[in-house]
Amino acid sequence: MGGAGTARGTRDAELFDAVDVSLWVEDFTAVTNALDALRASGVTDLRAWLAEHPGFVMEAAGWVEVLDVNEATARLLEARSRDEVMGTLSLSRVFVPETAASFTEELVMFWEGGTRLELETVLRTLRGRHVAVMLTLTRPSAEHSDRVFVTMRDVTAQKDSQRALQESEARFRNMADHAPVMLWVTDVTGRCLYLSRSWYDFTGQTHAESLGFGWLGAVHPDDAERAGAVFLAANAEHLPFQLDYRLRHKGGEYRWAIDSASPRFGPAGEFLGYIGSVIDISDRKQVEQERERLLVAMDEAIRIRDEFLAVASHELKTPLTPLHLKLQTLARVAREGRGPELLERLPADLEVMQRQVKRLSTLVGELLDVTLISGGQLRLEPEPVDLGALLREVSLRFDAESQRTSTPIHAELAEVVGQWDRARLEQAVSNLLSNALKYGEGHPVHLRTGRTADHAWFSIRDEGIGIPPEAMDRIFEKFERAVSERHYGGLGLGLYVTRQNVRAMGGTIDVRSTPGEGATFTVHLPCRVSDERAAGGLAR
Repeated sequence: MGGAGTARGTRDAELFDAVDVSLWVEDFTAVTNALDALRASGVTDLRAWLAEHPGFVMEAAGWVEVLDVNEATARLLEARSRDEVMGTLSLSRVFVPETAASFTEELVMFWEGGTRLELETVLRTLRGRHVAVMLTLTRPSAEHSDRVFVTMRDVTAQKDSQRALQESEARFRNMADHAPVMLWVTDVTGRCLYLSRSWYDFTGQTHAESLGFGWLGAVHPDDAERAGAVFLAANAEHLPFQLDYRLRHKGGEYRWAIDSASPRFGPAGEFLGYIGSVIDISDRKQVEQERERLLVAMDEAIRIRDEFLAVASHELKTPLTPLHLKLQTLARVAREGRGPELLERLPADLEVMQRQVKRLSTLVGELLDVTLISGGQLRLEPEPVDLGALLREVSLRFDAESQRTSTPIHAELAEVVGQWDRARLEQAVSNLLSNALKYGEGHPVHLRTGRTADHAWFSIRDEGIGIPPEAMDRIFEKFERAVSERHYGGLGLGLYVTRQNVRAMGGTIDVRSTPGEGATFTVHLPCRVSDERAAGGLAR
């Protein structure tokens, strides 16, 4: 280090002591003489030579003569006065290893003929404390080339702040990289500066792909525009925000995530950007969606229940009304002693009453069957059954209704023998034939049977109103119907019970229909019900 001369005794002495920056004037004559000797001995690369002779640096520091320092230097070195500094100071006394490295750069500057050097280094005060300083070394003129003028500014507090900030950032990154959520930080423009490791682990993106606005590339295409718009709008107003979007997992699937963020502000209240978190909420989303589905299903079940109760009340009351009227009429005729009239009308009235009692019995039976089916309590009792004979027998029971409604029944029934539950099979045939007569009134109904190597089958076809395509699947569900209950009675249970009976015996039922041309129901049954099915009863 060197200078232009001692400031004491000059007109600038007051200014020299008044400034709050450490000022030194140093004489490097002995050092430059040693460097000249090295050059004369053939040294051409001083830096390489110093690396081989590290002791030279500390020795050369002792050759530097400190000509003058100001009061700020005394404060920097924690001396009691400037005189204490001048009386005891040599550069080696304030050197630490980092200072030696800086002094090496000063030697190289002299070697290369430089005139200015600025660097950051560390000094040891006279009390032994280490301080960080920003040092500027200047050779002011060629006339005093062996002297330099040095300024030093204490940057210890600044370095401590930088170190604290670096440690804080390191702690944040460590915490963020091990947090169970994805964390991110942006600048004032909204560009992403940092994403935690969990983001890269989740999305499979690289740093280059995700920083800036690249993170939007991992958002579902249908959500990316909305997510970007919400973020930029919040960024413009410096407001917190929260939004959901689908985020691509590295495996290729999209998972729902919730992104929440708050603005960052500096000490003076200036906006710095955002810090936010992204959490995978797919499991929660699925639970919410399932909850919504269940609520919809529950509402639908309540609607069906209320509708069923209204229909059931009407249907159960309908056969009771004419039955009640007929009984009242017969009772009145009997009380009045009109025997001949009673005998004359009794057969017709009994037929009406029997028909209504049968209808009532069917409705109650369907309700009971649904209860047993839902509880898995029905058991099958297989026995030898001639399918053709069973259909013929059931059709005879509907003969009166067939004649009353002018709906003839045509049968092509072959002998087909198998092991089935007779009661369940009769119920299935009765339900299907009853529907055919109801919805095909005034048109023929056709019954057929047949068999293959392992299966038997029967079909019942009407030529009535038919079934709309959109109703083909749901007519087999509980309380469902393809037509309005206002025009056709029933609880909407017949086809449900029929399908459950057929399934319990290992069979299937299907339907083909064209609206306005009728419907054909076909049942296929294995020729023998397995022991397992016989024991297991009707499936729920």
